[in-house]
Amino acid sequence: MGACTVGCKKCITRRNFLSLTAAAGTAWVLTEGEDAHGAVINVVLAPLAVGEETHPLPGGITPQRFEEAKRLAAEIVAKLTFTEKISQLGCYAPGIDRVGLPTFNYYANEALHGLNGRGPVTCFPIPLALGCTWNRSLIHRVFSVVSDEAWAWHKKNGMDLAMFSPATINMGTRDPRWGRIGENYSEDPYLVEQMAIATVAGMQGDDPHYLKTIACAKHYIANETDSDRHTVSAVVDPRSFWEYYARVFETVVKQGRVFTVMSSYNSLNGVPTSCSRFLLTDILRDLWGFQGYVVSDCDAVEDICKTHKFVPTMEEAAALAIDAGCDINCGTTFQDYLAKAADQMLISESAIDQSAIRSFTGRVLLGMYDPPEQNPYSKIPISCLESEAHRELALEAARQSIVLFRNNENLLPLDRTKIKKIAVIGPMADVCNLGDYCGSSLNLLSPLRGIRDLLGLPTPPSYNKLANDYAKYDGPLQLEACKEGGHDLSYDTDGTQGWWGQNWVKIAGRIKAWAAYRGVQFTGATEFHARVASKSDVATMEVRLDDLGGPVLCQIKIPSTGDFQKWTDVSAPIAAVSGVHTVYLLFLGEPGPLFGIQSFELTPASPIELESSGPIEVTHARGCTVVGDRDPAEFAKATTAAGTADVALVFVGADEQVSVEGLDRKSIGLPGAQGELISAVYAANPRTVVVISSNCPVAVNWDQQEKLKAIVGGLFLGQQQGHALAEVLFGEYNPGGKLGTTWYAKAGDLPDFHDYKLMSGRTYMYFKGKPLYPFGHGLSYTTFQYKALQLSAGTLGPGENVTASLSVTNTGNRAGDEVVQLYVHAASESSHVALPLKQLVNFERIHLQPGETKTVRFGLSHSERALRFWDEKNRTFKPVSGAVDLLIGSSSADIRLNGTIQMS
Repeated sequence: MGACTVGCKKCITRRNFLSLTAAAGTAWVLTEGEDAHGAVINVVLAPLAVGEETHPLPGGITPQRFEEAKRLAAEIVAKLTFTEKISQLGCYAPGIDRVGLPTFNYYANEALHGLNGRGPVTCFPIPLALGCTWNRSLIHRVFSVVSDEAWAWHKKNGMDLAMFSPATINMGTRDPRWGRIGENYSEDPYLVEQMAIATVAGMQGDDPHYLKTIACAKHYIANETDSDRHTVSAVVDPRSFWEYYARVFETVVKQGRVFTVMSSYNSLNGVPTSCSRFLLTDILRDLWGFQGYVVSDCDAVEDICKTHKFVPTMEEAAALAIDAGCDINCGTTFQDYLAKAADQMLISESAIDQSAIRSFTGRVLLGMYDPPEQNPYSKIPISCLESEAHRELALEAARQSIVLFRNNENLLPLDRTKIKKIAVIGPMADVCNLGDYCGSSLNLLSPLRGIRDLLGLPTPPSYNKLANDYAKYDGPLQLEACKEGGHDLSYDTDGTQGWWGQNWVKIAGRIKAWAAYRGVQFTGATEFHARVASKSDVATMEVRLDDLGGPVLCQIKIPSTGDFQKWTDVSAPIAAVSGVHTVYLLFLGEPGPLFGIQSFELTPASPIELESSGPIEVTHARGCTVVGDRDPAEFAKATTAAGTADVALVFVGADEQVSVEGLDRKSIGLPGAQGELISAVYAANPRTVVVISSNCPVAVNWDQQEKLKAIVGGLFLGQQQGHALAEVLFGEYNPGGKLGTTWYAKAGDLPDFHDYKLMSGRTYMYFKGKPLYPFGHGLSYTTFQYKALQLSAGTLGPGENVTASLSVTNTGNRAGDEVVQLYVHAASESSHVALPLKQLVNFERIHLQPGETKTVRFGLSHSERALRFWDEKNRTFKPVSGAVDLLIGSSSADIRLNGTIQMS
């Protein structure tokens, strides 16, 4: 087998040397950096709180069942040869017929905000939007639906039930420039904890015998920049590490009971996280009691050698990772190099056994080796996929995620009885952006579509927007049809954004990939316009009528744009055609080229005057693209539309062209010409409402902030975003969302992007400047009065609790939601320790009818994390002393009530 025996002195010596390299290397780097950053984390570890569970089990699994699962896993592993064991440690584990072992995929799917699969699947708002709901129970319901749909896919096509998400809980949200900020809930650790606990519970279920799915907490740890994530070493000081970056992972392990943790690409203080025994064993397992398996990011184990240059060979990288506590390698580094590492006496078979048993325990708990009828989750029907009930929950999640930023002079909600014409403008108006790691839902509703639906206006067949669709053609799949605006589209998804079509035919040796749209009105059309993207130099699109083999209406050369998210406009004249037809778009090229189509229209191009069957006329103009320069002709169309309307709705924001996995931002302003577009539209019509549809926070400049009367925030709200935004704009729903992040005015207000020290001015806890919008901010169409704060005690000692109670009254004339927020501020240590200006410790979202009053109660314990700080001298957590202010309000900057307790 090539493996050494446990007692082999040579093997143990070299293996221990490598192991110590990963641990002592951390200590060395930290000690060397003590003057600048403090001697960080390889220190005496903090003791667990009294009574705290030391070995949290996943989901609702009982201790007896967990021990049984480990025993069964060990029995399976014992039947395997050394080579077979290694084969099981990659994300794709092959079947082994000799012992009746089926294949298993540890990277079966993503479930960040909906199952990342071919529709029908339900797509919910991105996590950054869901964080704005401040609603624990809603998050639990959302991810219970996501795991239901994962099970439906499992039954439909055999997809395995191990996920690589959710939840994303590395705290890159500390900086809005982080490319993956849309994947996390908030910059605040308590809010992230609460959302993540609910997420994992929804995914893993509460059955005492079976896990519903396996959720994954990622990316552990300090993976807070993305453009350089494969090479960067995060230099983190002790207090920031323990109080911020590690906190949520600890809570999601101990309270959330997550079964998988993903190690990150980056190094921490000089040591790659995927081979840090200190992180993966000393903290995660020994301190926090983690009972599941660790999986590397893809391919973070390779990066130990390849990009971080931490060791010279892949064999050493694989051995270090296994020895540190990384059990599954997303990629093939373990499968390719572990046997060689054993031959070189770098790793023992017992270490490999340990990782295999941990991962097989997960398979057992999923019920992979039991008769299906024994598993209660097997009763979940395939018909639940994107069911009416699931779409309704997606709509409710979108509603609760919307934040009303600004509403001077009560411009909103719009009064339909006083409006005859609306101009809908902007690059985000007619697309249904889903965000990263999304599925391809069959029912996508853009804001423009949602507005027309709410006003009772039909979507005419001459309006042929595709809701930000993409097409990637690399293999034959069965036709799946969706209806958006009356058109059918065949598609699939890889989760990057929107839809991907994968239907193709091969004609005369060439790939012809296609998408079909029916009900297109051609009468009077003279030109065909489309926005396309391509990475191929030989791409052509044919427009055919009524059949794949139908007459060619026109043929358009698609230029290479270099990327599937970079768009260009193409057009071609068409012969006179009358009536309604089905359009087939055929993409021709070499096998496997990447094509995309964002939209197509028939002349007359935008703005398209849509005939109205009701009292309100809706006019649409794009105005500009997301990232492109100002186009005077498009601006003229937008300002003309705005100038003749009673109100102009401008939909702006950023998308994956600007901020995405692997791409951090340098600026936080609106990209492209969108800021200029807002100014131009406002000059044409002061009754301008800006709606921010974005996958990241964006700064609308100060001058516009002072002029604009109303701004609404809808961070990529999922498949039902059109209806949710329309309901808020016209008062069918009263917005109650609150920001989960601080929105800054400019990037210059932020510390250096690679400064991990929280006390440098990061987040609302330490930022002393004036934000564009503060953490927790969100207005309503009604008003709320806070009063009658009472504290159950004036002191708080070890083992004690204080209860704060208050009453909240809806003093307006509309029913609405309010998020009551409790913060603490301890000033007693300020002479030598910089404590937060304020820190969230609890919240409650409540619904109140006009005139209704509710009592809200918050408990505060002496062991509350916000009442402790990391004592660098003694290397442990220490409670604050003296006076602590309790601050209760509607946002971090809108404190309505306050009281004081004494810590004793």
